[in-house]
Amino acid sequence: MRETTRMRTSRDARARTGAGLALSAAVLLAVGAALTSFSVVLVEGAWLLSALVTVAAVIAAGALVRYRVRVWRPLWSVLGAATAGVVSLQLQFAADTTLLGIVPLAGTLERAQELIRAGEVSIAEQAIPADADAGLRFLIAAGAGVVALLCDAVVSLSRRPALVALPLLGILAIPVVLAPGALPVLSLLATAAAFLLVLALHRPAVNGGSAGVRRALLVGASVLVAAVVVPPALPPVVAGAVVPGGGIAGLSTGINPVLELGDDLRRPTAVTVLRYSTDQSAGLYLTLAHLDDFDGQTVQPVEAGEARSLDEIGPPAWLGAGVDRTEVATRIQLESVRTRWVPLPSAPVSLVGLAGEWLVAPDGVTVQSREGVLREGAYTVQSLDAQPTVAQLQGARVDGAGLESYRAVPEVDPTIVQTARDVVDAADATTPYSQALALQRYFTGGDFVYSEDAPVEGGYDGSGADIVATFLEVRAGYCVHFASAMTLMARTLDIPARIAVGFQPGDENPNVPGEYVVSSDDLHAWPELHFDGIGWVRFEPTPSRGENPGYADPAADLEGDEAGEPDDAPTEPEEPATSDEETDAAEGTDDDPAGIPDLIDGGNDGQATGETASRFALDARALALAALGLLALVLVAPGVWRVVRRARRRRSRNPVDRWREVRDTARDLGLPAEPTRTPRALAALWGGVAALDADLPPVLDAVERQAFAGRRPLHEAEPPEIGEVLRRLRGAVPWWRRAVAVVAPLSLLDRANTAEPDSLVSASGVRL
Repeated sequence: MRETTRMRTSRDARARTGAGLALSAAVLLAVGAALTSFSVVLVEGAWLLSALVTVAAVIAAGALVRYRVRVWRPLWSVLGAATAGVVSLQLQFAADTTLLGIVPLAGTLERAQELIRAGEVSIAEQAIPADADAGLRFLIAAGAGVVALLCDAVVSLSRRPALVALPLLGILAIPVVLAPGALPVLSLLATAAAFLLVLALHRPAVNGGSAGVRRALLVGASVLVAAVVVPPALPPVVAGAVVPGGGIAGLSTGINPVLELGDDLRRPTAVTVLRYSTDQSAGLYLTLAHLDDFDGQTVQPVEAGEARSLDEIGPPAWLGAGVDRTEVATRIQLESVRTRWVPLPSAPVSLVGLAGEWLVAPDGVTVQSREGVLREGAYTVQSLDAQPTVAQLQGARVDGAGLESYRAVPEVDPTIVQTARDVVDAADATTPYSQALALQRYFTGGDFVYSEDAPVEGGYDGSGADIVATFLEVRAGYCVHFASAMTLMARTLDIPARIAVGFQPGDENPNVPGEYVVSSDDLHAWPELHFDGIGWVRFEPTPSRGENPGYADPAADLEGDEAGEPDDAPTEPEEPATSDEETDAAEGTDDDPAGIPDLIDGGNDGQATGETASRFALDARALALAALGLLALVLVAPGVWRVVRRARRRRSRNPVDRWREVRDTARDLGLPAEPTRTPRALAALWGGVAALDADLPPVLDAVERQAFAGRRPLHEAEPPEIGEVLRRLRGAVPWWRRAVAVVAPLSLLDRANTAEPDSLVSASGVRL
């Protein structure tokens, strides 16, 4: 009978082990299937392999620990799985910075910070589909590991396997939110199938019988339906959130800052981006970036300049002495924005509040971070409000040296060139300034319509040269199209021109005098044309958007020879022209901001942005410290638990507990401790390496008496002391064996610790 029971128990144990492994495999399939949904927002690459390797390491480690450990199984399972995930990430991304690929060193944490920063830059800059570079792969793999850890713990250690749908939903929701029109149906179906497999493999009894299974299936079906229905109904970006390709209004500015500006303008709910106060009587345009290189469907930004401090950006000494200007102080408070480009008034002279070195474009006077993104914070800008007169503009030339890139015209539809010529001829515009006004009037005269949806419906939603011809034919678009068209048409007339991307002045705050509130609805693009001796001058061709500066008012006199002085109303500050020397320096720069490892300085609790390090840097260090703490806990926990168990056993008056401590100590030290051997057999083996003749026999006698006493405890006056036995066993092995026994006690992995070996079962049925 006893043998039959033993065989049945063994079969049940094997069946449970097989079911557990199958369940873990189903979880791996579910997480892997969900991860494939990212294929709609990422280009092909190694990102999926990196994520799957991490997920497999986490789930396999959890299953192995559950198979080998019976004491505190939930804790050890989670710690083991987390450790495997960390080691997997180290081996994939930072193997050269670790000790033996396992133990992290100082360089490992630095590498993790670099990868996190690079990943955030990728998220902030790239459009969908994004290229999964090392930073993005690291973030995806780490996130997948966390999801795998949650799924494994929920399925294996809880009575609610259907809850695994929640982390799976989190994975599926990300690409659906980022690309609402590209529902990953195959990934969704594969995830659903794997999820149902998880439910089927989980024991019905654990879920409350057949009713439990029905409830689980209902919950799972509901969650998967929500994954399809809910994300497309959400706004493209939640307030303050950031998504890849979100453009400026996704509150991230990308390599092409206007690539997704249309999506940002179509945002259902406006988001407050920043607030500013200025000593100027009117609001200011704030510039993020300048675009100059027309390339097919898009326009590319001006190349970043040299890295330097922002204490002294100017002043622009090459500004003509005859151009009036006033100094303007502006304090800007960032809110829901993440951008590599710093929002600035035109022609900034100095900036206080951004520490460290920044990339300053000398011919654009725009500022961007060397690496990372700018978050919440505040800074103060001193800038120039240049006030050229109409007479000065009418007399200005546009053939200055060093501006060839701003005159460059790509291969375009001939209708663009012809339209520009027809417009200026019809207006009898002979000077560059009068031609610029004629182009502006062409767009604002009533024949063009402002529309954020028409470009999408017409298939010409972009900013490049290929888009302009279609826009001129349809005559409907938003600021990007108007700015691109006027810029390109001005270039066909040999007028240097570029596109500026930034924000309109915003609305005055009724509760705070002198403060302006800028929202995502204020995102804007406008053309700037260069006039020798004056600089870059803003124009506003977009109907119903923006404000015309005094010099660009359509009512200005187009007769250059008889142009009078304009009203003395202040105008929007334009950016002065570049000197030949500085322009040449700009053309010679080829910095790659993403390749520079320095961290940008960010805000801290509303204080000046970048006083010591960015909030993101603090977050990264906190994450690294948390990971280090978790790893330390994992390394220390086995030894601590072993000490606790030893103390408890030595206090016990049961001789069986004391015998188990002796046996486990031998196991930790690498001495024979096979569960198939009897206590006498083990004692004989130990006697060959340690002098135990005087101290071990009393322990054996007490164990055997307890075994033959049945289940009745023996009330001995004092159980035999085992302290000397333990000391002699430790003295019989080298020091390094003792060290390993303290740090990694093997007895904790021995299944015999909780299910005692059959060799220690007495005739009366008592397990020793």
